[in-house]
Amino acid sequence: MNSKWLVSALMAGLLTTTACSGQEQAEAPAVSAAEVKKVEITAVKKEQATQVSELSGTLQPLEEALVSFEVGGRVVELAKEEGDNVKAGELLARLDGSDYSLQVASANASVQQTAANLEKVNNGARDQEVTQARLQVEKATIAYRKAQDDFKRIERLYQEKAISQSEYENAQNYLAVAQKDLQNAQQAYSLVTQGARAEDRELTRASYNQAMISKELAASTLAKTQLRAPISGTIIAKLSSTGSLVGVGTPVYRVGNIDTLKVVLPVPDREIFAWKEGETVAMDLYGQKRDGKVVKIYPATNQGTGTIGVEVHVANPRHDWFAGQVVKARKTIQGKEGIFVPVEAVISRGQGDAHVFVNVGGKAVKTAVSIGAINGNRLEILSGLKEGDQLIVKGVDRLFDGDPIEAAGGQPQ
Repeated sequence: MNSKWLVSALMAGLLTTTACSGQEQAEAPAVSAAEVKKVEITAVKKEQATQVSELSGTLQPLEEALVSFEVGGRVVELAKEEGDNVKAGELLARLDGSDYSLQVASANASVQQTAANLEKVNNGARDQEVTQARLQVEKATIAYRKAQDDFKRIERLYQEKAISQSEYENAQNYLAVAQKDLQNAQQAYSLVTQGARAEDRELTRASYNQAMISKELAASTLAKTQLRAPISGTIIAKLSSTGSLVGVGTPVYRVGNIDTLKVVLPVPDREIFAWKEGETVAMDLYGQKRDGKVVKIYPATNQGTGTIGVEVHVANPRHDWFAGQVVKARKTIQGKEGIFVPVEAVISRGQGDAHVFVNVGGKAVKTAVSIGAINGNRLEILSGLKEGDQLIVKGVDRLFDGDPIEAAGGQPQ
């Protein structure tokens, strides 16, 4: 990160300056004790450490959808172009629906047929059908009685050996056929007068219900030949052309809400404590400044980078920021309270050997210090200084322990 590079650069500069300063002090000629050196002095005090975190991420539409047909077919209309605004439910494209229309017509015919059958079994036979069945019974009864009389006569003649055996057998067969015809006529009459059996009615109703389901399915499939926008937004990309064959799930349009853009910032886990939902973050795109709003902090670290995603939304009413652009975010992070001094006030030869000069009674007193982190151009002092100490911040490169000093613009201290 930028802050790590800054720390390395400042430490390198500090060591270089310090080494030169040490060499100059080692080689400096003896000076008169009475020589007074002018310096700048500041009172040591505790202050809040601050760090500017700079992060970057790729802008994305707030909402985005790849829109595709739920049925296959040939594209006959593409109603929108890139950049067009659309409302949720608005027509985007159509497929050739001829085959699907035929399926609807077939399903409607099946419904009509099964509905007629259901009405028939529920309402029973018409009066004309009942009359016709009764007449058939009467006709069959007359034929059966005649066959009985004829058989009795033929049987008597056969016993008297007045007719052949074949004539006798023919009379038997005729009687059996007449009896069967009477039974069939009686069953048919019973059916039209008593109605269909319960199981027949249930079977007919089931056929009707299945026909209704097929009708609704065919109508739904036909409706799916029209592609409508699932969300309100802007056509980001048109992915098909008129006349092309598309399958189920083949993307035709990419639609997104770019009135507001979002970016997921990769925040180091050690800094996540400083981010809060609802707060404002400064955003920068090639010098254009906007405020973003933190709307979500992801619940887990990214396994690949170890960072935690922070989702920021940025208003984009003029659509002049574009999805796919890389935007920068700056956030000032408040650190711990401590003593921080200018880098140039500290002299170090490395390996922890660092010291400053403190004004004590008008003299520069060499004071050993322990240094911590770099915060901008200031060094954290872990030990060796306390609040109220008069720290010499400029002119330290010319000082030796015990030198008399004078604050710039003043008198010897």
